[in-house]
Amino acid sequence: MDILFKKNDISSSTALIVGIYENLLLTKTAKKINTLLNGGLLKALKSTDFNGKIGQTQELLPTEALQTKRLICLGLGKKEQNNELTACKIGAHAANALLTGGETAVSFATDDLPAAVVGFGAKIASYRFTKHKTVFKKPVTLKEFYVLTEKPQTAQNQYEPYFAISKGIHTARDLVNEPSNIINPIAFAKRAEELQKYGLTTEVYDEKQLKAKGLNMMLGVAQGSINPPRLVVVQWRGKPEDKNTHAVLVGKGVTFDSGGLSLKPAKGMEDMKEDLAGAATALGTLQALAMQRAKVNVAAVMAMVENMPSGTAQRPGDIVKSLAGITVEVVNTDAEGRLVLGDALWYAQERFKSPVLIDLASLTGAITIALGTDIAGLFSNDDKLAEQMKKAADDSGEKLWRMPLDDLFEDDIVSDIADIKNACSTRAAGSITAATFLKRFIRPETKWAHLDIAGVALREKNGLLGPKGGSGFGVWLLDKYIRDNLETKN
Repeated sequence: MDILFKKNDISSSTALIVGIYENLLLTKTAKKINTLLNGGLLKALKSTDFNGKIGQTQELLPTEALQTKRLICLGLGKKEQNNELTACKIGAHAANALLTGGETAVSFATDDLPAAVVGFGAKIASYRFTKHKTVFKKPVTLKEFYVLTEKPQTAQNQYEPYFAISKGIHTARDLVNEPSNIINPIAFAKRAEELQKYGLTTEVYDEKQLKAKGLNMMLGVAQGSINPPRLVVVQWRGKPEDKNTHAVLVGKGVTFDSGGLSLKPAKGMEDMKEDLAGAATALGTLQALAMQRAKVNVAAVMAMVENMPSGTAQRPGDIVKSLAGITVEVVNTDAEGRLVLGDALWYAQERFKSPVLIDLASLTGAITIALGTDIAGLFSNDDKLAEQMKKAADDSGEKLWRMPLDDLFEDDIVSDIADIKNACSTRAAGSITAATFLKRFIRPETKWAHLDIAGVALREKNGLLGPKGGSGFGVWLLDKYIRDNLETKN
């Protein structure tokens, strides 16, 4: 669906959506329509249960006095509670109102709402993953969403960065939604290479190169699969005169997680294609930064493997030596994400020496038990970084909750026969002990944040900002954090 901006005009040949604040407080455009209809708009609304609560819709019958194809009133909520996040949600409500309603075009009068943000909400909500479908019960018909505003060119200019973020979100969603017979480590690497058209640079390392470098934990996870691993490194250097890398994103990229020899139950295993969500978010974020030409240098390190059982698979009880030189006893092959990330985190620090390191991973079911499916877990060794990440989360609506990262959990990962083990004997504090494992691969000088996105990466049902499936969680959040805190503003 295309987002277009044009001058506010209620005599639209398209369907028209007009906003109404709570308690039937009319917007400027609604007042014009009400006057044109000799008070008929308010009179009609008062005969319904429409009150103007956010997201509420009411379609009114067309009249000769108002030359529009259809007229739909949309609740905007309380006027005094308007902010960027609310405007984004309103845009999503506006798009959803007619997305599958048979119309090909709709106009939404934004009045005092920020037009660019409304367009952003409509854009990300319009996403549908349909490339493998041949039959549709309710096909998307809406092709053009016109945002009506007094300053259309200004709104268009303001929309450009939001469009870039929406494209990054949609890329992340696509990668999570694709089945594992389409997206394996090699296919993911090819998708990353395709994004070089935006100015990104991409490097792909195969299993021989990974073995030479010493990423043995990552290789151990991958050795049971016929699909070989790939380490994908993508960079956006928006400030080429600066040789430093201001932040590195590390993404867990398990393209399918069967659990390995510690096999998962069959129920729900089809969703394990989403175990690459961390890598997908990292790649989507780099795309968004590149499309905005952000004045910042950011790298993404994405460790791509498939975790499968076979005669060559890693066994529970095996010991591997990590890139960091730490020996690890693999007591559970289904705790593979921390093995993959441990090597990738160390590689990222050795190579880029960035002061900020952020990893994203659908790491533990335990974080879903603790925080549900709307909030991701945040672990960090730096209070300032955690506060900055939390603010970006609040501004974007992609919620984070900071979890403890205390030394008292260190003993839980000590192995009897190696330095550490990759899982504990009990299920207690599962997301915390997983983060504690990762912390062993973080250098003291590195400011580090770990986002456990296991609960939020895959929507179990349709939502306001997108359908069931990959959510793209983290792209908007990370873009906000990077642009607010690391980007050069001059």
